[in-house]
Amino acid sequence: MIEFQKTFSVAVVEKQLAELWTETTAKLDDESKTVLRSRVANLLVFISGEDALNEVTGWTESLTAAHPGRVLLVLGARNADDRDIEVSVTSLCQTDKRTGARRLCGEQITLKAYGRFVVELPSAAVPLLVSDLLTFVYWRDALNSSDEVFKKMLVAADRLVLDSSEFREPVSELARTNDLFQLEPLRNVGVSDLNWERLTLWRALLADFYDVPEYQSALDQIDSVRVEYVETGSQTPLAPQALLIVAWLATRLGWTLTATNSDQSFMFAAADRTISVELTQVAAGTRKPGRLVRVELSAGVASFVVARSDDNTHILAEARIRSKVKRGRVLPVRNRSVAQLLSREMEIIVNDRIYQDAIAMVARMLGQ
Repeated sequence: MIEFQKTFSVAVVEKQLAELWTETTAKLDDESKTVLRSRVANLLVFISGEDALNEVTGWTESLTAAHPGRVLLVLGARNADDRDIEVSVTSLCQTDKRTGARRLCGEQITLKAYGRFVVELPSAAVPLLVSDLLTFVYWRDALNSSDEVFKKMLVAADRLVLDSSEFREPVSELARTNDLFQLEPLRNVGVSDLNWERLTLWRALLADFYDVPEYQSALDQIDSVRVEYVETGSQTPLAPQALLIVAWLATRLGWTLTATNSDQSFMFAAADRTISVELTQVAAGTRKPGRLVRVELSAGVASFVVARSDDNTHILAEARIRSKVKRGRVLPVRNRSVAQLLSREMEIIVNDRIYQDAIAMVARMLGQ
């Protein structure tokens, strides 16, 4: 690793990278001098606090295994004392499990700025992106589409990745996520949410009910939905996962929002009935705040449930029709890391229309 430099220059950074690779190769023994420097994508990660530096650096190295490339880790501490841009570079190498030899390497450039110098970060970061490679921007700060730093960082982006589980103000930031799809500068930029990806198993198991012919008549009469999620532990009880799963159900089943009774109680209409929806916080031990615990669809004497197991290792489906209980699929909880989730997102470029429809419904549910 080459330590932070006080004077920023793109030419200086590229020189440091060249020196870094010379140094990396020189440390290898004669039999191992086959290290491959590979760059298949740019990943720009924006964070707003020092406490996230070690966390992000911890998973960028593992991400290199699937997507070796140039990582720009950009720290913009807006509320700190003024400090001009500083830069450091390091290699991110995968090693042979048997010999320990480094075989495939990417690179990480870390940029830091504090106080009034944060606004200068885009002009420093964007020129360091490798041209002709796809660029993914993982934004880990408050979402504000009018923020100049945010807008300028997206100039060269092909995909913007968010994580709504980290939203400090879920109501306003979920609404702003929906607004992103309407912004002209983002017409050609894909937008995705790691929290939506975490719901994949839940959506799959709920959809499975609709593949069973004998359930169809009951499912066509669903009149209530109850969603339980781990208490958020904050003054804002809303959980983006709970809102997203309801919005997904509503948009896929053609329900129309008719009333918002509160931030956790909604009414929808289908062709021949109304559907009440309740979101409820529950205490759930060591489970992560805001994560789904149970989703139940009810219609008279029938109910369809997808829930986490008590030991938090599986997600299971169960249908109850009168006195009959029929078990559905049981899938292991994946608990994928940020690196694994982000790796998946880096394989997708176009917008997910189903997610886009769901986030638009969330905005309506929140009155935005």
